[in-house]
Amino acid sequence: MDSRKEELLSEILRRVQRNYVRMVEIERLTKDLGDALSRNDQESAQLLIKMRQDEMERTIETKTEIRMLLQSAEPGEQAELRGWLAGENKYQPDCFEAKKILELSSQTVQLLNRTIDIDKAINQKLAGKDSYYQTAK
Repeated sequence: MDSRKEELLSEILRRVQRNYVRMVEIERLTKDLGDALSRNDQESAQLLIKMRQDEMERTIETKTEIRMLLQSAEPGEQAELRGWLAGENKYQPDCFEAKKILELSSQTVQLLNRTIDIDKAINQKLAGKDSYYQTAK
């Protein structure tokens, strides 16, 4: 592997790790939000919503950085990287960085799905038949 590709993978891996840590925090904040709402603790709920939104915005920034890095890759490399970043094992990782990108991306997808499930439960509990998730099927 050439040094340019190795450097690119290292930069992407750093951002994927950062994104994973942020997703763990978003999941934790979402669980805490559910707890606060079940206690009718509006102050805590508002604070947790703000904190969660801040983490989501940082995640969007990191994803934008990853997209920019992807643009600097060769077209063939871009397809591989997109697959690994989506958590798909379609392309065989050929080095440590690629394996970690795939592994962390797969875990991030699982985290996202769990967080969405928690958010759905909170939203449906609060809004009932008027829940966003009732109309977004």
